Amino acid sequence: MCQALATYVLGPGIEAFGSGPDGGREASFHGLVPYPSSADPWNGFGILQAKFKERTLGTGADTAWLRRQVKGELDEWADPGKARVRQGRRPDYLIVATNVPLSGVPGSGGKARIDKLIREYSLQIGLKDWRVWDAGQIIALLNAHPDVRRAFAAMITPSEVLAQMRDRLDTPPEVSVVLNVPAASIRPGQPGCEAAFTPAYNAAGGEARLGQALGDVYDAGAGWVQHFAGSPSGEPTVICALHGRTAIAVAESVWNEVCAIGGGHPGSGTAGAGFPAGSRPQAPFIGPASEEVELAGGQWGPGRLARQGPDRWIWKPNIAFDSQTTSDRNSWGTSKGDMDLRVRLAARIPVADNDLRVTRAGRERMLAALRSAPFNDVLLKAARRRGLEADALDWDETPDPAGHNNTRFATYQSIIRAADQRPAFIGNLWLMLPAGYSHGLSSVADMRVDFDAIRASSSPDLPPAQDDIRLTREELIGFFTQAWDATTTILPMAATPSLLDVPPAGAPRLELHIQNERPETSGKPRTLRTLDLVDLSYYGKPRTTHHPDLSAGITIPLGLPGEQITPLVREALARMTEDFGFTGASSA
Repeated sequence: MCQALATYVLGPGIEAFGSGPDGGREASFHGLVPYPSSADPWNGFGILQAKFKERTLGTGADTAWLRRQVKGELDEWADPGKARVRQGRRPDYLIVATNVPLSGVPGSGGKARIDKLIREYSLQIGLKDWRVWDAGQIIALLNAHPDVRRAFAAMITPSEVLAQMRDRLDTPPEVSVVLNVPAASIRPGQPGCEAAFTPAYNAAGGEARLGQALGDVYDAGAGWVQHFAGSPSGEPTVICALHGRTAIAVAESVWNEVCAIGGGHPGSGTAGAGFPAGSRPQAPFIGPASEEVELAGGQWGPGRLARQGPDRWIWKPNIAFDSQTTSDRNSWGTSKGDMDLRVRLAARIPVADNDLRVTRAGRERMLAALRSAPFNDVLLKAARRRGLEADALDWDETPDPAGHNNTRFATYQSIIRAADQRPAFIGNLWLMLPAGYSHGLSSVADMRVDFDAIRASSSPDLPPAQDDIRLTREELIGFFTQAWDATTTILPMAATPSLLDVPPAGAPRLELHIQNERPETSGKPRTLRTLDLVDLSYYGKPRTTHHPDLSAGITIPLGLPGEQITPLVREALARMTEDFGFTGASSA
């Protein structure tokens, strides 16, 4: 059918291909064609590709499916080693035809997303122009070319039957035909869910806003969903309800944004992020002007869809604290032998993109951000307070075997030495990208301290180290606050300018650790008590004397500003000490 439409739209000179291997094309054309208009025609080599989805749902999942299909084709055209490139040629023009309906919302709709994807490949492939014929566009083309419409009997609709009846009559009895067609009687929630869906239908504005239902309710995994046509002046709408929960009405554009969370990867969309359950400001109808959309029932835990701009939304998990902090306690090497104290913040960020790579340009971008980051000041101030000479930090790649540096790993260190050249402070940074079927991006920031090296420092040009050289509460807060930014924003720059632009595959989570590298049970020549290394007196008295490691975990959204991070770090430290038996923990 698409080949036939192309013949009418582009001209009879197109070359159509049959079933089987087609080199990524259903039809091709050469030279001048009267499209997209006779005033501005295409002139060159172009191809038509058809992407048919067996069952369309009318949701963002359809758009995500189409995006994967188109991306796969673009990847093939972009690879010079592929047969379609070696044995043929790359197209100047591209038409993607699909039965998937695409939303026309500017900037964030399905049409805008597919257009953006093709644009990203256009320079690499050499595309001069392109078009996407979605379901709506194909219907318009079929209406414009009735010969094609009539040639495909399998696609005849009730409206087409009426058209054929009219063609067979000398005097088309338009009024009688229309009157004899029964009016649609589709109630909200039919079948079996009327009692649950009707209140949401009425509260959202009823037929005046939602219009008629486009079909029956269908089960979308975690709950029920039904689509509505919307009013003539409004956009289509969806009523959805988690199993056992109250139904709610939501604009289709917002519903599509929820379905698109995670980029269409398995387990994403409503399965991962959840169903709409409320909005801010609260309203019986969640419209495109909402600031936030509360989500519930997803495998990733509670969260929300938050507006980041006029045409951009991002998913954010709800903040939650926990004590399950063993996964990254001892991950990665420590290098440079035993020291006394290690303060660590480790981030695990699930992402739905296994194509991330650490590149040379990415490393330069990351190092440029790191050199000017407040994270450096935390280490420098801590060293100066203890009488060490520390003017600036030089971040160098961590050598083997402790460090790995390739397209999947980026590891860096910076050392502040005591007067006898022993390492007194070491900053360590590690980034590991996901591989294979893994979705976890891992990012770690360490500050390691050797108090014996500090006490032995005797530089005559510097003030002597203070008697109490333990890390203070404020120094711990400063490190964790800046390490938060380093692990979730700066280090990932080695692979992507911003993680906010990478589809999520779950909720990011941080672990905060205070670790004694020479505990009394270690059997090392010089053992230490944790409370001789960090001053935690603010949190009261410990109920036990053995504290080799203290830790806390927190689920977080990406992109929090610093003024929100510091209070969360303070609360995490309060919970950490409380969990380990201190008597007076406070989040103040």
